[in-house]
Amino acid sequence: MDFIKRFFSSKSKSYAHLDDEPVDEHTGAMEIDELFVYHFKRNGGAFFYPDDMDDFQTGLKKLLKYLDIEAFTVLERSYFHFLSKLDIPVMDQLDKNGVLLGGCEALIADEGSIMTTETHTKAFRNIELPRRRVIIALSNQITPSKTQALIDINNKYEKPPANIQTMSIFAKPKNDLSGNKWYETYLFLIEN
Repeated sequence: MDFIKRFFSSKSKSYAHLDDEPVDEHTGAMEIDELFVYHFKRNGGAFFYPDDMDDFQTGLKKLLKYLDIEAFTVLERSYFHFLSKLDIPVMDQLDKNGVLLGGCEALIADEGSIMTTETHTKAFRNIELPRRRVIIALSNQITPSKTQALIDINNKYEKPPANIQTMSIFAKPKNDLSGNKWYETYLFLIEN
């Protein structure tokens, strides 16, 4: 994943200081976005903060090449038009060996995890979906805790969506004796 860090260097808001030295997130000095990025990267996730839409498009195209795939698998209909305008190849056939691109419901700061619902994964459980994921999220989707994320979901929808799932391990553990599921995850965080 060091290649990804160099591959996606960003000119705008930088979170590089979170890599430099150990951080005590309990001091209260970290903003919620920094806390999320810190935990997400510590969990093995690759993080990209694009400057603008051109930077976002370039990053997705570089990621296609890096992952050595022809197209991203997309389950969310709203992403097809958006990505086709950016000339990003997509397919709607689920390929377990492919790379799933989609959104999320929330980014959980206190654990660096990503929450999805049926909006993003349909009726598929995480175990049925590709292990490699590209998540596109907005900065206002960062929430302090899983509890707050669930409250936000209940407030956002008239009828809360089903299939609420959370991913929190983004790199294969060295010694995974517990059988935890991990997901190679690339997050594009867009300022809104």
